[in-house]
Amino acid sequence: MRVSVGFLGILRDQVGQKSLSVELPDGAGFGELMEAIAPIMDHTVGSWAWDRQNHRFSPRVVVSRKNALGTVDPAVPLNDGEEIVVFPPLAGG
Repeated sequence: MRVSVGFLGILRDQVGQKSLSVELPDGAGFGELMEAIAPIMDHTVGSWAWDRQNHRFSPRVVVSRKNALGTVDPAVPLNDGEEIVVFPPLAGG
């Protein structure tokens, strides 16, 4: 199955692209997705947004499953064609 991870704001600048397309085995969960993107994230995204030791996004960013109900729990299976969107918190005034 193929899953997309999209980046907004400064994260897009740090990763150097709008999104990553990741091929995963059927039934893979969010944790497996994080392991698959870890080599890229470890070298591009600052520690404020990516936990290099645990291969997961920092609580300082928002991670959303676009067009899918569910959670980003590492054990919850992802769906083919699903898009995960990651962005820094937004503030307005």
